[in-house]
Amino acid sequence: MAYKISLDLISPREKKLLRRFASGKTDKEIGLELGDREERIAAQRQRIREKLEIQTNEQLVVLAGRLARWPYRRSQAPE
Repeated sequence: MAYKISLDLISPREKKLLRRFASGKTDKEIGLELGDREERIAAQRQRIREKLEIQTNEQLVVLAGRLARWPYRRSQAPE
């Protein structure tokens, strides 16, 4: 069953995190890259899942992988 997910529900930072999740990096690795704590990244991952109504981290990574391949305008490019 296919359904639409509105990325308008998540912030620009959360979109940036989604792209990093797609790379398969751990919360700790992402935290080190962004100068943030692993616990904060994990909490943000959970909030993204709640906002997008995604049940598992595996589903989130699959979605993030698909999103990473989607084209986006320069103004939407992750930092």
